[in-house]
Formats: sequence, structure tokens, C-alpha cells
Amino acid sequence: MTEKPSLLIVDDEIEVLNSLKRLFRREFDITVSNEPLVAAEKIKENKYAVIISDMKMPKMSGAELLTIAYENAPETARILLTGYSDIDSTAMAINQGKVNNYVSKPWQNDDIKNIVLQASEQYQLKQSVVRLEQELKRKNKLLQTHNQQLESKVKERTESLSNFNAKLKLANQKQRHLFQDVIEMINLIIEDTTGSGDGHVKRVANHCKLVARHLKLEKNVITQVYLAGLMHEIGKVALSDQLARSVENDLTRAQLSARQQHAVKGAEILNKVPHLQAIGLAVRHQYERFNGTGEPEHLIGENIPIASRILAVVNDFDKLLLGRVSGEKLSQTQAMQTMKTLGKAHYDPDVIDTYFELLQSKSIREEANIDLCVGVDMLEEGMHLTQDLLNKQGAVILTEGTEITEPLIEKLKCYQRDWNFIFNVFVH
Repeated sequence: MTEKPSLLIVDDEIEVLNSLKRLFRREFDITVSNEPLVAAEKIKENKYAVIISDMKMPKMSGAELLTIAYENAPETARILLTGYSDIDSTAMAINQGKVNNYVSKPWQNDDIKNIVLQASEQYQLKQSVVRLEQELKRKNKLLQTHNQQLESKVKERTESLSNFNAKLKLANQKQRHLFQDVIEMINLIIEDTTGSGDGHVKRVANHCKLVARHLKLEKNVITQVYLAGLMHEIGKVALSDQLARSVENDLTRAQLSARQQHAVKGAEILNKVPHLQAIGLAVRHQYERFNGTGEPEHLIGENIPIASRILAVVNDFDKLLLGRVSGEKLSQTQAMQTMKTLGKAHYDPDVIDTYFELLQSKSIREEANIDLCVGVDMLEEGMHLTQDLLNKQGAVILTEGTEITEPLIEKLKCYQRDWNFIFNVFVH
């Protein structure tokens, strides 16, 4: 039986406590108190998913109590019960106690229940992230205890986790909001699961957003498309390492279908958070095909969510560039030709035409922080590499961050001519 989340209710009126206890008894493990000073001690000694406190109480106000709650457990959701005459006090509570939400008396049961349940879901999501961090640390320690026969694998894995931890620390420093922290963390977990650090997820998200903008979609839809790009591989954490890291053309039809189930799993994960359900829908249908031959529901044409149609085009193009489909990296021109061959059977014609026009235009190269793949002929001075550039033998000849100069472009052109080799250059 799943353990219920804990709920603390504080109000000096016994009738209010009883009413709220009846309302939430099915969903929560409830603690009540009609004395705020006693409640303050409980907060210091126990962990709660959600705290509901009345504003006006003897000896200690709700604002003071929730300030104590914030100081002792900032991750706990804090909800204030307040009357219409308590506007100034409510503002103080929001500032001092970092109140997540407030409910005016008298309340509607459905309204307060929705607010409290959403607050509990957000708390549990934060706890899931903490558990993920702890699990990753535990696996790191287990790897260090492997025997000598696995020494090379241990070293490789340790380096991978070290890089992961470094990226995670850097991400935590840069992000200001919890939601962005969670997304960045999930992306790093996906990269570790798939064994790649090629920037695929972020690049797909940025390109999806750009396509959505040029299709003149509404702002909220553009945001959904961007977030769907960021979260489109979240379900891969449920795949085995072998399946997650395999080249698509090396898989049987059954294995490919099993691998594509990560989209359904990803949607299930996202649907647990009410505000992410539209994004979950886009992730679920990323493998639908325009002619109805895709998975999981064989949707046809415009019945496929627009975010999924955009994601399908951008994701497939980037996978072709990275060699995730055939095991060999394709040039931008080769990738375009491959997808044009599939044409209307697989892709929304408006989306694929818009994206390919963007890729061949100067406007995409003028976008700030847009990572894109170009041929040597499209390189311009001032661009910077976003990945190491490898030669025909697989050796690094230019490192990530290198600034492109005219002499460098000429050398790359000479190399291509002399070695009959085409570079894929990732730049911004």
C-alpha cells in the first residue's frame, strides 16, 4: 500500500480542523493542531508534504508559523487560510513565509482540495528528484567496488558520472527556478542513460521552438512545443542500457517498437503533473506518422498534436545527423534528402518545408544560442563549435568552443578535398 503524504492543519477553531480533516482523510496522513506554538514544535520535529494554517490565531499568526515552516523545511508546500479583511497580513505572509498559495474563507471544498492536491504533487516531484540524486550517488559507490576484471568499465562509468555531476552542479548554479532545475536534471539523466553527451535534447527543443514561431503558433503552444522537445526522451530512463543506446537500424521491428514505448512511458510520467499534461500528449505521439502508420494510436494528419508533428521532423533530422539511425552520420543535405523521400507519408508537409527553409536560411544562424549542424561551405567567421570536430579517423582536430576563422575554414575545405570526407560541424 502506497504511503499517504503527510498534511499538517493548524487552526484555533476545532470546527475548521474537523471539517478539513474530513475533507482530506482519504488522500493524506493528517495531523491537526489548534495551538500554533505546539504546531511550530511539530514542524521542527517532523516532515510534512503540505501545511495549511489559519492567518488569525492567538499567540502566533499564520504568517509567523509559516515563516518557521519555511526556515525548517523550505520544500514543504505552505497554504494560508485567510479572511477578506486580512489582505495586508496575507501579503506579509507571502513575503516572510514564502506562502505557495492562500485560500479565502469561506472556501469551496473542490477549490481547496484542488489547491492542496496540486501542492502535494509538486512536493512529491521535488522529493523524487532528491531520490534520483541519491540513487545516482549510490550507483556511483557500487561501481567503485567492482572487481579488477571490470576495471576499465568502472573507470569509464566513473568518468561519465563525474562529468554528469559537474554538469549538474553547473546547471544548478545557472538555473533560478525549480522547474528549470528539474528539466536540466532530467536531461542529464537521459544523456547518461543513452550514453550520449551530444546536446541532442537541447538542440531539438530549440529548433522545435524556432519552427513553432515561424509557423506563427500561439505563445502557449510555442512554449509547449519547446518543453516537449526538452522532455521527449524522459521515458528512456525506463529502458535497458542496451536498448537505449542501440542504433535504430540494428534493431528488429519488435525491439524498435519496444524502444519507442519510451514515448508512452514519458507521457505517463509527465501526466502525473497536471500542468504538464499537454506536454505529455505531445511526447506520447512523437512517433505518429502523417499517414496513420505510426505509434501508439495510428493518428492521421492534423489529428496528431502540432507539437508532436514538429517534434517528429526535428527529432528525426537530428538523429540522422548524429548517426543514431544507421550508425553513420549524414550531412545536412543527405539528412534532408532522406526525409524528403519519406515525405508526406511520415511528416506534416507544412512543418518539414518550414524547417528545411529555416535550415538553409541566414535567419537561423542569427538566432542567439541556437546550436545547428552546417557544412563547411556554410561556416562563417565568429561562429563557435558546440562539439569537438573529428576527422575521418575519428581523432579530435578542433575542440568544443573553438572560434571559426577564415583560415580555419580554408583548412577544413582542403581536408575535405584531399581526404574525400564531409564534415558535420555543430556551431552556434
